[in-house]
Amino acid sequence: MKITAIDFETANGSPASVCAVGISVMEDGAIEEKYYTLIRPEANVSHFSPMNISIHHIHPQDVIQAPDFRQVYAEMREYFEDAVVVAHNARFDMGCLKAACLNTGLPVPVLTYFDTVELSRRVFPNLARHRLNDMCDYLGVELDHHNALSDSYGCLMIVANVMNLTGIYEPLDLVSACNVRLRNL
Repeated sequence: MKITAIDFETANGSPASVCAVGISVMEDGAIEEKYYTLIRPEANVSHFSPMNISIHHIHPQDVIQAPDFRQVYAEMREYFEDAVVVAHNARFDMGCLKAACLNTGLPVPVLTYFDTVELSRRVFPNLARHRLNDMCDYLGVELDHHNALSDSYGCLMIVANVMNLTGIYEPLDLVSACNVRLRNL
């Protein structure tokens, strides 16, 4: 089964203000595809907060020529087909996906997902922190934190490392064995 990791960056505190997305896909144990694009936020959520800029270093001028969410969504949807979706702190990323869809009048995709924060806590309970950068450091995964593509790849590598550790390579079996909740958007 295909596993699609997704990460969004936002222009401000609104989950609909997506300004970048990174997607990494693993199928049959191999990284098959990576997708990254900046996104021009919709006018009603286009303000860039200084705090968000300080985190991801994306500025308003960086997204002037970027596609809007409607254009990006058309490309993103194919990565969700026949896939289990994962995100690190999935509540945030799934909230962004849903909010951006609702804000633009697009259908919210029907997908199944799980959170790699929860997976990390279950499999590595002795670690003090389970943030993406901490997990990638622990697992030896290179990470350019808050670059959406790098973050999606880091998230996918958490899953790959847990698969190798447990010997369970089917995502649905893995979440069941690790007692991780599978959710639907």
